[in-house]
Amino acid sequence: MASGYKFLTLLTRGQTTDNPEHAQITQYLRQRNEESALSRSRAPPPPIRRHNPPLLTKISPPDAPPEYAPTVRPLPKAAFIGERKVPKVANTSEGQVFLRIKKPQPRVLSRAVSRRSNLFQKDVWALLDIEEENMGSANEEDRWESLMNKQLAAEGFQDKVTRDGTLESYRWSELLSKSWVESQLDRRWSDWVARGKAVSELIEQEKALAKKEARISRPLPDNPRATKAARETLDKILGEARQKEAARQEEAQPKPFQDPFMAPLWVERVRELERRQMSRGEYRKDGKRPAEDFESKFPLDAFAALKAARK
Repeated sequence: MASGYKFLTLLTRGQTTDNPEHAQITQYLRQRNEESALSRSRAPPPPIRRHNPPLLTKISPPDAPPEYAPTVRPLPKAAFIGERKVPKVANTSEGQVFLRIKKPQPRVLSRAVSRRSNLFQKDVWALLDIEEENMGSANEEDRWESLMNKQLAAEGFQDKVTRDGTLESYRWSELLSKSWVESQLDRRWSDWVARGKAVSELIEQEKALAKKEARISRPLPDNPRATKAARETLDKILGEARQKEAARQEEAQPKPFQDPFMAPLWVERVRELERRQMSRGEYRKDGKRPAEDFESKFPLDAFAALKAARK
């Protein structure tokens, strides 16, 4: 308590600029600031975090099927010390192929694999919802509208549910949704297949080099000169790869926004779907939907017809 009262007395008297306590406090604060500035100036600069180049680089044109090639692997023997370790091929339950290069598996790789798997599963669940739920509901909606038109005509009303030509039914909307999700799955799967092919070729190259290097004498791991030379070689290879990646990104011009539903591939897919539906007889050439036999499709209408026949 005595020390506390002394501090209170010091701070109280230090509020007046003429008192010696004020000079003591300001001198102490200046000294602390100088020591802190000196300590910060001696601190080492933060290390520059350099990201490694990607394992695979896409080499195909934008509108061509995907094709990948290894970026820096397989590494030459001069870029590492010891025995060459061939990466292990792994794949997810969805069919996504990736490489396990070291243990433990990096978190960045785990997040990337998980993110792609989640996107694939999301599309699969969306496709199942369309096929198992939405398509049946769309058929019932179309049947209900046709039933209403039939009932209105039977009662002498001129009103009817309007249609919009070929794109007239709820079923057609669900068919378009299904085709869109399928196209996304096809695009993602084609990309995975291309990546898997590049990974397979890389593994074969790694195995061939490992078999060839098994007959060559290796320097000792504790050789500082060999370790330094290998590190310099690896840094040079990675530096060149980073420069190429930066140059490629600079050359890539930003593309303006393009509506994915106006893309030529999607437009052609929709046209093919229209031709397929019309060839099955679902639509006539004039774009009108043919009359349906609801006695075999709609139970309520069949029950009404049976009730009328008994009267």
